[in-house]
Amino acid sequence: MIRRPLLLLASLLLAMGAHAASDPSTLRATLFETTDQALAAARAAQAEVLAPESFERGAKFYEKAEKTLNDGGNLESIQRNLTGATESFAQSTVSASGTARYFVEPLRARQRAQFSGANRFAEEEWQNAEKSLANAAARLERAGSERSRASAAGRAAKAAADIIERYSAAELAAIKANYLQQTRNLLAQAEDMRARRVAPIAYARAIELLAEAEAALNEDRYDTDRPRNLARMAEESAYQAVYVADVERRIRDDDYSVEALVIEWENALRAVADPLEVPVQFDTGPETAVVTLKRAIDALQSEVTDLRQGVSERDQEIASLRQELGGTTANLERVNQVLARQERQRARVAKLQALFTPAEGTVLRQDDAVVLRLIGLAFPSGGARLGPEHEALLAKVRTALGEFPEATVVIEGHTDSFGSDTSNQSLSQTRANAVLQYLAAAGVISPVSSTALGFGESRPVASNETPEGRRRNRRIDILIHAP
Repeated sequence: MIRRPLLLLASLLLAMGAHAASDPSTLRATLFETTDQALAAARAAQAEVLAPESFERGAKFYEKAEKTLNDGGNLESIQRNLTGATESFAQSTVSASGTARYFVEPLRARQRAQFSGANRFAEEEWQNAEKSLANAAARLERAGSERSRASAAGRAAKAAADIIERYSAAELAAIKANYLQQTRNLLAQAEDMRARRVAPIAYARAIELLAEAEAALNEDRYDTDRPRNLARMAEESAYQAVYVADVERRIRDDDYSVEALVIEWENALRAVADPLEVPVQFDTGPETAVVTLKRAIDALQSEVTDLRQGVSERDQEIASLRQELGGTTANLERVNQVLARQERQRARVAKLQALFTPAEGTVLRQDDAVVLRLIGLAFPSGGARLGPEHEALLAKVRTALGEFPEATVVIEGHTDSFGSDTSNQSLSQTRANAVLQYLAAAGVISPVSSTALGFGESRPVASNETPEGRRRNRRIDILIHAP
């Protein structure tokens, strides 16, 4: 006699067709479809933590159904377990929806921790927070009477602060792991290589920078620009410590010599000098060679800037010529006047540029304005005070502005990306105001026809990933619009 479960299985396979009978995945999809939908709804309601007991009961039914199917077991048993799973998941969804209102802030903290990758980068802290939330939610889930539910709700409210703190700790640990773990691993490697003893300067700097990065994250975990750069610099120092420790080991093992190390570094500098066609000497060490190379590079950068500006001006001239000529030579004299004026402006810009050293600033053409880009006007960190140390550069600015007695002037303040957007914008505005007030008091600009604007970190001219780039971004731009 054919048993009833086999008849049920045969009926199901006939209903699905011959292809399904030969495809186990199709059979599973058909059997589990309703239960999978209930499981998806439960997960969407975060029932794992908001209704943990009914969700876990559903998960056990689900696992039994899967195991029975994989073992080729009784279809009736599979369907019975799937029914139990579906009902439990549906119950957990309803319970979770009711419980969620008691845990609004903890759930927000959970979402932030999840977004930071706490379940991957801070697994222990994440599991502690999950367990705390699940325990508090389970008490609500088990509460049957109105009185016991009210009592459980009161305990849930008291537990909320602890749950938030646990998720917050998991979030911070994940952010630190994301930004600092690579450096920590390198420092552990350096320690194993005795870098603390043989490369104490690089090792100590890496430790110090790593501590600064961690402190910055503790202060504001969402402003990651500064800690990211500190961690990168710490990583560089850690790599340097590892390198020095490796060189020391090779010398100690007679695989390397100090002379070989010096020659290696000299060859590296020569590889830079050769394309520049700059002769370098190392008879007194690397310092002279480095100074020579830096001068050559500065000269090339200045030349590139001039060439780019020249191309831009030529393009503007061509566009202006085409517009002025309009297909005829009737306006040739007027065009010649325009070209002569532009030539005078170029000469004026060159004259102004001669006032400033590369460390103080540069002079640019920007549309119809002449721009004094003052990267050397260094304010104290977080401050906007102009003092005696700025007088030499500001005297040159006064001389430059004297060339444009009737100009409209816009003074722009700019910062690097460290700090919040709001504080950077406010600081840049305060610094621009300070420069405007100084120049107006000196009588070289009119406060009526001059404006001060703060742009914060929004208009960088260099990468904020390097100290030099950040130094160039912390600047005052003075835009001169001559009549």
